[in-house]
Amino acid sequence: MNSPSPLWPARLHHVKITSDQPPVLLDFYQRVLEVNVTEATDGVWDLAGGERRFLLGRGKRNGLAFAAMAIDDPARVAALKAHAEGRGIATSASPSPLFTGDAFAVSDPDGNVLVFGTPKNSARAPDRLPGRLQHVVVGSPNLEALIDFRLALGFALSDEVRNDKGELTAAFVRSDPEHHSLAVFRTKAPRFDHYSMETTGWNDIRDWADHLGGMRLPLGWGPGRHGPGNNLFFMIADPDGNMIELSAEIERMERDVPARQWPHEEHTLNQWGGAWMRS
Repeated sequence: MNSPSPLWPARLHHVKITSDQPPVLLDFYQRVLEVNVTEATDGVWDLAGGERRFLLGRGKRNGLAFAAMAIDDPARVAALKAHAEGRGIATSASPSPLFTGDAFAVSDPDGNVLVFGTPKNSARAPDRLPGRLQHVVVGSPNLEALIDFRLALGFALSDEVRNDKGELTAAFVRSDPEHHSLAVFRTKAPRFDHYSMETTGWNDIRDWADHLGGMRLPLGWGPGRHGPGNNLFFMIADPDGNMIELSAEIERMERDVPARQWPHEEHTLNQWGGAWMRS
């Protein structure tokens, strides 16, 4: 019998997005998400604000270079690397400057890169507007293969969405008790879908919306409540069109809770009204 994966628990620590107009995104993230910007290396910027952390690099617009998951014990990072390699998953050196030298990376069948490691500096200053980077989502025509890849690493399946033909259209996986740290939606081509920041409650959603309204920045979707995850949310778009979610009260599920099934319909994705349907 295979031993369980040493992944659990792990949390999304940072993402690296790419853009062909970095100055525009840097201005947006400083003003809107209230992050401090430093140049990490030539052409890569470190955007840090409380419990949200991003890297921005030059490249294609709407690009997700990698998503980085934090594990608190270097020994568990090494054990996870051995676990992945034991299941035939190739590993490579970490591309992130924010993790210690034991970090490693893997690429899923679409080429999405996941990095696992221990953060170099875990100290975080409090946010004026709470927003902890919590999950990241991609779209894929190869949804089943991407989910199988994540399950092989040790993520637990939380929810599946299926259409009336029984075809999988979305799936959500978790690496700690929060409902999902990664998810995949069925799309015609691989793409970056969105990332989410978890707040401390409904009043934070109000305060973020007031903050955006004061800047004359319209909400793109929401407020609403998701079915899978049961979280309150709204989304906005940055100048590149990357979707950013603000979320509150995401559901918690322990590791052994079985996955649930949802119908492919707008009500599943937003129990308060219309939905962003990817397929």
